[in-house]
Amino acid sequence: MIGKNFGPYRIESKLGEGGMGVVYRAMDTDLDRPVAIKTLLDESGGSGSSGSDSVARFMREAKAASRLQHPSIMTIYQFGVEEGLRYLVMEYIDGKTLKKMISGRPLSISEGVDIAIQVADGLAVAHEKGVVHRDLKPENVMVTSRGQVKILDFGLAKLHEGDKPLSDETEVNFYKTTVGTVLGTVSNMSPEQARGEVVDAKSDIFALGILMYEMGCGRNPFIAPTAQATMANILTKEPDLISDMNPAVSPDLERLIHLCLRKRASERPTANEAVSELKRIQTTLSARDLQAPDLSGGGYGSAAGFSTQPQTQQLPASGSKLQLDSGSRLASRAPSAPSARSSWTKSGVIPRIREIYYLIKLARIVVQWASLVIPFSFFFYMMVSGGLIRPQVVEGTSIFTFVKALVIPVLEFTEKVFTFRPVIEGWNLMLAGLGLVAFAVRHLLLLPFEQGEHWAKTQFIRSKAPAQRAGASGSADRGVSERLSLLREYSEAQRTLSQGKRHLAFLSIDIVGSTKMKMGEDQLVIEHAFAEWRKFIERILRTSNCWKVAFTPDGIMCAFMTARDAKRAGQTVLNELPWFNDGVHRLRTPFSVRCGIHVGEVIFPEDKPLEEVSDEVIDVAGHMQKYANQDSLWISREVLHELEDADKDGFFQVDRDVDNRITYEWRAYETQ
Repeated sequence: MIGKNFGPYRIESKLGEGGMGVVYRAMDTDLDRPVAIKTLLDESGGSGSSGSDSVARFMREAKAASRLQHPSIMTIYQFGVEEGLRYLVMEYIDGKTLKKMISGRPLSISEGVDIAIQVADGLAVAHEKGVVHRDLKPENVMVTSRGQVKILDFGLAKLHEGDKPLSDETEVNFYKTTVGTVLGTVSNMSPEQARGEVVDAKSDIFALGILMYEMGCGRNPFIAPTAQATMANILTKEPDLISDMNPAVSPDLERLIHLCLRKRASERPTANEAVSELKRIQTTLSARDLQAPDLSGGGYGSAAGFSTQPQTQQLPASGSKLQLDSGSRLASRAPSAPSARSSWTKSGVIPRIREIYYLIKLARIVVQWASLVIPFSFFFYMMVSGGLIRPQVVEGTSIFTFVKALVIPVLEFTEKVFTFRPVIEGWNLMLAGLGLVAFAVRHLLLLPFEQGEHWAKTQFIRSKAPAQRAGASGSADRGVSERLSLLREYSEAQRTLSQGKRHLAFLSIDIVGSTKMKMGEDQLVIEHAFAEWRKFIERILRTSNCWKVAFTPDGIMCAFMTARDAKRAGQTVLNELPWFNDGVHRLRTPFSVRCGIHVGEVIFPEDKPLEEVSDEVIDVAGHMQKYANQDSLWISREVLHELEDADKDGFFQVDRDVDNRITYEWRAYETQ
């Protein structure tokens, strides 16, 4: 087919092949523009039900996409037949599928919301034109290098004229396909679609909810090992709260995602309502960034202290209300009312809890230091009686008088109780044993004070949360119209930024088993541990000349100007990790990481955040980290070639290629 002409279109290369047809890249010789041509395989268009179904699906895609004109929907240029071969000429899209962008890891919140807005807006236009996609999934959504979304593959679309569907010869056959065919779609079906019922636009909204869920946490909420188990989850299982896996997801965004995933179609919002709510969420995120540009982070404390009252969520597009019933798990995460600030401060709850907390803390410190006197007294008396300290030096002092008054009665009592006297060369080991017992008793004595201090600190932090949220809510709502105007201007300016190509090295760091680390731990302990982890990483990145950095709840992506700086940062993290695990945090499970580095040319403007840049070089660095062994650093051959000979020590080639690139490994401590 390469070199063949379909009218003015000349086939140049093959882009991909599926069960129904082949897609080629071609050149429109009349308009001098690239296009994509999908051809129907000869066997697909042959005789029998399979062939007729494929032809009907091919025709449906042409009819559905041709009636839709929207920036987020792939454009159809022409449909024709050449020498008995059906072909479809489409817009050529240079970008990545959303599936490849996610690759098991969440997108940044701002990027995910922007993509969701474009997809939902495209669906709104399709639904207005009587088209239901029915196969919306990450593989059928492409994103260009400029962030433009394109919805693909309307081959399973349902077409309507007014209230009546068009003739659909394969409607029944779709639910009678083989298991291999269904597997590609079943994970994103709506419950009514999985039951074989007639579907409408709300089925696409369910798929949109799955799409947003996957962008938020990196995985499909219903996926299971088999198609049957996945379908059972869709029909019966309520998805886990997305904020449990990604605390950076805001309560409003989480609420919208779970509304889209309602089992009953009537409880889901329309596409227009979803667009309006997503734009409101996007405005809130942008306003927050403008007001506090220095506040970024993993969001470990963002989910603390929500109201336990159910709430009605107003979507501004149509004015209809979408209510979360009292049994919903999201009801407990609704933001508290603004009046909470006055109720907490006027009643004096916050000052009173603060006083209790500081009193208990003071008592704990006093007892902690005062109780050290007892065990040290036994060891001090043992050193004097053993001759290590001259008795005439301390005899008669107030300190030694106090020590004797404390130790001698206890020592006489133990000699009456025990029949042995462990004295070796003048050293009374009974005193050492009594000192150790005193340390143990001291520890038990401090436990109630520590637990009381922890309880008071928790109550103090929770008591401050309503006032903080109310104040933040009020400041976010003031001057919305002015900020919207500013944001529009800012958005237009961002679109016209010059694109600068840079040669960069990307270091990807992942915390191994972070979810298990948090199991059974107190929330305050988790927050403290990950705050210290962030400070630990930021210190290393500063000393390693890091240019850009993006944090996720469980990992870091860093950009460096040289491969040497990236390598040094990765090795420093692995070498200093034992120091960080030794007393810096109080988690029972130590931190363990794996790292990956890749280099290459990337279009990366100076003022663009790392979270908003998507490129193959960054993806390869993430894959290097993904397949790396625990507590090791993997680099590509391109990175090794840019290192000086002295920096290559300790690297050895592994027997696994990553993205068709030869890979080398470095392990901590093996080269020391």
